[in-house]
Amino acid sequence: MYHKSSVTGFSYLAEWSLTPRLYRWTRATIFGLLLAGVACVHSHNTAIERVPLLPAGERPLALRLAGADLVVPATLAKTERDWSYEEPCGILRSFVHGCADIPKAYQATLRRGHRTWSVFYFKVGDLPHPAVGDSAVWVLRQSAVFRLMECSQRQGMTSAYCSYDFAYVIESDDDVLPAATWQQVSELLHTLEEPVAQQP
Repeated sequence: MYHKSSVTGFSYLAEWSLTPRLYRWTRATIFGLLLAGVACVHSHNTAIERVPLLPAGERPLALRLAGADLVVPATLAKTERDWSYEEPCGILRSFVHGCADIPKAYQATLRRGHRTWSVFYFKVGDLPHPAVGDSAVWVLRQSAVFRLMECSQRQGMTSAYCSYDFAYVIESDDDVLPAATWQQVSELLHTLEEPVAQQP
């Protein structure tokens, strides 16, 4: 359902579509972001090290929770497609391969009571979910989300700058858990003590 939209995923998109100079800048930026994220990765290490101590049946979910930056039970209140974060198709690709496999970018708002969280997600095709009104436990990670439309437009310019946003991202189906699992999730988070759960 969702496109893998981690920093690594955007590195692949950048490699496919950008000029060599802009691609080198983008890779350098990604490398810098990864270095900046070392402290964050290190902060997850304690939780990840506790995963093998849990019952075998709980480990897959516990591992995803241990690597998350935010876990929140909420309802998707608003979603809107944002073309500026999508790879442009172009005439040649449209003719040779078509554009159906290019992930569509969406900005969404999760809401619980008066609190809101802005998130990104990507999906291929016209699958029905996520959709406004979906209630779930959302497992979110912070990633660099590149403005790929702008990156493409700058290919012929002297500036190699490619802007991006650092935001919460829904990376896959596995990061959208049934709302009824919140009790189990909160207990696992308490055991792992990472990340800080947003209590209802």
